[in-house]
Amino acid sequence: MRTHIRRAIETHALADYPRECCGLITAQGDKQVYVPCRNIATDDQDFALAADDYAKAEDRGQVLSIIHSHIDRDPLPTDADLVSCEATGLPWHVVAVGQDAGEPAPRILGWHSFEPSGYQAPLVGRPFHHGTLDCYGLIRDFYKIELGIEIQNFERPDAWWEDPSGGELYLDNFERAGFARVDDAPRYGDVILMQYRSDRTNHGGVFLGDAALKSQPDLHPVPCALLHHAMPRLSERVLYAGFWQDITRMIVRYKK
Repeated sequence: MRTHIRRAIETHALADYPRECCGLITAQGDKQVYVPCRNIATDDQDFALAADDYAKAEDRGQVLSIIHSHIDRDPLPTDADLVSCEATGLPWHVVAVGQDAGEPAPRILGWHSFEPSGYQAPLVGRPFHHGTLDCYGLIRDFYKIELGIEIQNFERPDAWWEDPSGGELYLDNFERAGFARVDDAPRYGDVILMQYRSDRTNHGGVFLGDAALKSQPDLHPVPCALLHHAMPRLSERVLYAGFWQDITRMIVRYKK
């Protein structure tokens, strides 16, 4: 990374502390330029790069890599970083910023760079990160990994289920994603739509029944299993009974 780019990124990261910063390195003519972007995530320890900032940067030049900071921790990528890097197909650079008690100002703790390498988060045991490693992300990954089917993705703002204008993202979009409502008992691969600690249908999982995961065949068996990912827990398989049946609002089946 060129020295002037690194300095610009570090200046941005220090200025935004204790909130994560984000930005892009672009090629504009024969020059590389760092473009600071807005972090629109609701959590200071997270980032979501504003889509219109990305579009404006693309209008000015080719996007070469994605930048963001880590706050009060090392710069090594999280599972969500690795998954998002694969989705973008671009190199990523993480700068760590921290401040110890008694220090007058934050300082740079280190850097880490990485590129797409084929990383795939496990279906069981992945950490929760809304927008990527969340319940809908798990459904999409199940269909891709276990069934070889690409399911359409949808933008889902943080805490949309708490926003009065947030709509019903699952109910409004399951047909567009290739699913249809069914009224019979769930079959392998059916998606269970649930109302989890909310007044909206805000949670989804995949019914496995007694089937094992091809991608993780050594896991202990769970009968009548539901694969799901509830915030803030790790993704898991649970017995589809009791509480999970009680909060079920709809069963949908892939039809395409």
